[in-house]
Amino acid sequence: MNGGTQRLRVFHEFGTRKSVTSTTWKSGFLSSSRRSTNDPRMAPTPGEEGLGRRAGSFDLFGAFIPRDPRGIVLACGFLGAAGLGVNALFLGDWIGFAYFAGAGVGYFFLQTRLVPASIWLAIAGGGVAGASAGDASDWVVAGLGAFLALLSLLPPAVESEPGSSRKPEVRRAGQPIGPNLDIAATAPTSGKPELRQDASHPSNGSAAPAIDSVRAPSLTVQLTGTLHIEVDGQDQLQRIREQPRLHFLLSYLLARATLGEPSIDRSALADEMAPNLPAVNQRDRLRRSLHALQSALGSQLKPMLKVGAASIALDLGAATVDVFELRELDSVIARRQGLTDPETIERVRGALESTAGELLAGFAELEKQVTGGRGSAGTTVQAARVQVAAWRANLTLALARHYEASGRPQSSIAYLQAALAASPDREDLARQLVAAYLQTGQTARANEVRADYELSSGEAR
Repeated sequence: MNGGTQRLRVFHEFGTRKSVTSTTWKSGFLSSSRRSTNDPRMAPTPGEEGLGRRAGSFDLFGAFIPRDPRGIVLACGFLGAAGLGVNALFLGDWIGFAYFAGAGVGYFFLQTRLVPASIWLAIAGGGVAGASAGDASDWVVAGLGAFLALLSLLPPAVESEPGSSRKPEVRRAGQPIGPNLDIAATAPTSGKPELRQDASHPSNGSAAPAIDSVRAPSLTVQLTGTLHIEVDGQDQLQRIREQPRLHFLLSYLLARATLGEPSIDRSALADEMAPNLPAVNQRDRLRRSLHALQSALGSQLKPMLKVGAASIALDLGAATVDVFELRELDSVIARRQGLTDPETIERVRGALESTAGELLAGFAELEKQVTGGRGSAGTTVQAARVQVAAWRANLTLALARHYEASGRPQSSIAYLQAALAASPDREDLARQLVAAYLQTGQTARANEVRADYELSSGEAR
């Protein structure tokens, strides 16, 4: 049906164009039916066309005569079938009307396969019948009908969209994609428009379009101290801080992610959010809380909350999380099992300074406000704090040994004191601190640390 519909549209447009041209000429306006527009045109200007067809003029090819070889051959075949019809009518055979009808329908559905093939098979069958009745010339009709029936089964040519230049559109950086492209005409001899490219996208001689790189937004999560989540430096948690239940829920999920447990069973989370309510009410409250949290996170943070039918998960893969830097550096130093290079040590120092605060500070008050402290969320957060303290202790020890090897033991004392306060069970930190005190001549302080941790004088290291 595509071919017939397209030809009807062409006939209608052609008739409309003629009537509009005539009307506008009589009214004293220009005879062109093209409306005035300020948009640049993809077609060449009349001065560039020479003797070629001007834009908007009638094109005989495509309107009445097909452009593709298959269509041309079939069109000629149907013209021949019409000629057979004329011959039959002159001889007084009413089958000529059938030839006329077949030629018209076949031409109307030229760019289809089933209709032309059926018509030519019928013509071939008629030729076989005529030849069998004694007219040997009908074998020619039968053979041509069979050939054209096979040809009709070939796929029709796909016509390009009207008005398309078949060239990739090239836009400049920051320019929206649309019809208003920056087009510069080439020399009059070329007859083709030239699409300008931005100088920041050098051409390599190919026609490939320039594509602007899209930078993903920077997502950072700070868990130490007051909870902060920023996108490109802009705070995203103002709405959540104003709603304690959502603040509690997000903090709890972040604590589990710190422990390497980003996913939690939905029923367990519902019980954690409302420990004293019946199971039905727990699920309903969790559902409403999750919906509110997704809304408060906004479009940029919402994808990191994965809400499933059986579990809830927090995906921080696209974010830069401060305590995750501690975990990564701890793994790096553990693999090297020795002194680290200055670049890694600088990263360690920066990570220790940026994570000096308490993990999820103020969570105890938040838990008391939301659940009355009846759940296990506080225990989970405390376990996360212990894990972060362990990472910091390992990194502090590596930093102190590096400073000692480089002859600057005094630079490690402040770091050792902070790590030992957060991890008082780490005797290796206490021994390293004693050694730093002794090397800097602070014997009294070294003896105090020995006494506090019950270290003998031979256990300075």
